[in-house]
Amino acid sequence: MEQTEAQQADFWSCNPCGADGDLIKVITQRYRIDSWLPLELQNIPTDRGKYLEVGCGQGVDGFYICGRLIKECEYTAIDFSTESVKRAAEFIDAAKEAFDIQVIPKFLWGDAMDLDFGDDEFDFIYSMGAIHHTPDPQKAIDEIHRVLKIGGQAKIFLYRRYSLKVGIAKILRGIQFIGDKLFFTDRFIYKFIRQRKSKVFGSMFLECFGVPWMEWFSDKALRAMFKDFESVNIEPYGFNIPKLWNNEVSGYNVFGHFHRIDVIK
Repeated sequence: MEQTEAQQADFWSCNPCGADGDLIKVITQRYRIDSWLPLELQNIPTDRGKYLEVGCGQGVDGFYICGRLIKECEYTAIDFSTESVKRAAEFIDAAKEAFDIQVIPKFLWGDAMDLDFGDDEFDFIYSMGAIHHTPDPQKAIDEIHRVLKIGGQAKIFLYRRYSLKVGIAKILRGIQFIGDKLFFTDRFIYKFIRQRKSKVFGSMFLECFGVPWMEWFSDKALRAMFKDFESVNIEPYGFNIPKLWNNEVSGYNVFGHFHRIDVIK
């Protein structure tokens, strides 16, 4: 395994996305930071048969979605972090009570760039903030296209070029890069803060300095990357400054740090 791939595996297994603690703590932190996300998840169709989530983290969004699906559906969720998959599986019993789920999600280790599924297998695919952390986002998008059925839908969130939040993260990562070169070290800021995971912001600051790959995209670039899909709709979403209270509001924001990409194959 190359160094950057080893760093990626190490980072996400040491720092599963979100907060540490029981499921309620993880849910509270996630939807405090992105308070618009529950409303977005409520708009996902509930009767599409086979669902796939690419980059499930600790499983919170998957549980939320499964709490709304009809019982005949199947939900599979993958993540590159073995620790995240482990935690998500351990949360299933708590999720049955928290979300009243009838569809039990299946959590598996997986690589977004090499999905271990057949062609045309899924009716709906969801991916939130994961593909921009892969070494080859185009390959991950191509894999989603491959495993999605003809007429199937996908909802994908990727970092937006020139957004304030991601721009600041890029500047901070640049400062760390320069410091690493000057002092012959590796991710010195990340190593300093890695034992100081925030209870409010979870892994957000660790991600800023520690994750090996962090890409962002223009609208034009994304339209080229999703060109194989029959229909592509892209809108700016998300808050550049996290809202620290829980309320379900629309995430549409012309200055948002995410692109919301809705596609049909």
